[in-house]
Amino acid sequence: MPEGQTPVADETEQFEPIWVRPSEALERHAQGTFFIIFPTIRTLERLKAFGSVQDLMQACAVNEEPLWTSCPRAGWLAGNEARYMEHEAPFGELALVNPDGQIHHHLDWQSEQAVALLKNLQRLTAPNPGVMTGPGTNSYLVGDPVTGYIAIDPGPADDDHLQRLWRAAGAQIKMIVCTHSHPDHSPGARPLQALCANKPPILGLASLPTARANSQFSPDRELADGEKLVLHASGPDGEIRHTLRVLHTPGHAANHLCLVLEEDGLLFSGDHVLNGSTTVIDPPDGHMGQYLASLDKLAAACEAGAIEFILPAHGHVLGFAHKAITQLSAHRLRREAKIAAAMQAMPQGSLQEWVEKAYDDVPPRLWPVAARSLQAHVDHIREQTLP
Repeated sequence: MPEGQTPVADETEQFEPIWVRPSEALERHAQGTFFIIFPTIRTLERLKAFGSVQDLMQACAVNEEPLWTSCPRAGWLAGNEARYMEHEAPFGELALVNPDGQIHHHLDWQSEQAVALLKNLQRLTAPNPGVMTGPGTNSYLVGDPVTGYIAIDPGPADDDHLQRLWRAAGAQIKMIVCTHSHPDHSPGARPLQALCANKPPILGLASLPTARANSQFSPDRELADGEKLVLHASGPDGEIRHTLRVLHTPGHAANHLCLVLEEDGLLFSGDHVLNGSTTVIDPPDGHMGQYLASLDKLAAACEAGAIEFILPAHGHVLGFAHKAITQLSAHRLRREAKIAAAMQAMPQGSLQEWVEKAYDDVPPRLWPVAARSLQAHVDHIREQTLP
């Protein structure tokens, strides 16, 4: 504002007129001396990036559309209301579960009972949290009491987890599908099958010789790319209520697959797409070129099938599915460009030296894990440059 202006509150929505820079207002709010409501906090967080009013006005002038729009979602976390904007990890889950914006979904991670995401979709998180698994491995149940259920990624061979999964399905599991053979996804398949009187088939893709010793997996039947798994209302001739379409997506693992729930426009992404982190590509079973090609395949599937939400094996549901995948692909390519630059700067360098340079934005404690994906990027770079 021009010099000499005096703010006046309307005593309806404004009560304390004061001139203050966005960053200072946020600092004072964090200290508990300056109350600000959620929309204002988020607006000030955007505004603080601009050094002056002129910078902000120039940014507005070059855009025909608003600089940003937002419709935050709210849920419960640790007993308190928590609100999230579109770029924050829990937003997609709240948008899926509460499409009208109600505040009743709990975001706290727990392994004691299944969480209803839709009427025909439950998630039960295994009690195996860690650096590689986040809050734990998500096992999903697709179906309803009339059709029975398909269990996706039964997780580790944890008896309590498998018992809870079996009970959540009312002992009516018709199929067990593993997205891939890693030890936090597939070992629970056989014990879960043993719990079921009908002995449902275990489906997926067999592990290849490139898999590590703890990632050996052999399903009862291998799934074909594009194959559809269906649940009927009553008997095999009844109405089809739930359809899972199989997508072969090698890259994170050679036998990785994803699943599309066609009736609801949902993508079960296994470890190919995670919420809050990027998946590790660990050669030789992991392959960066295949991973990037599979991302393109998933992006095309989301666009063609109007898929809005991704259900990962670790973390909350992601919204804006196509955008999330394209951003992930762009992130991987930016990382590969940094690795290529490190290799050019230090052609005789070691993996450790390249990691320190290319992953300088990652905490050093994670560099040993990052080195596995770096090796996959290095292999991909060399595949592209060798004649």
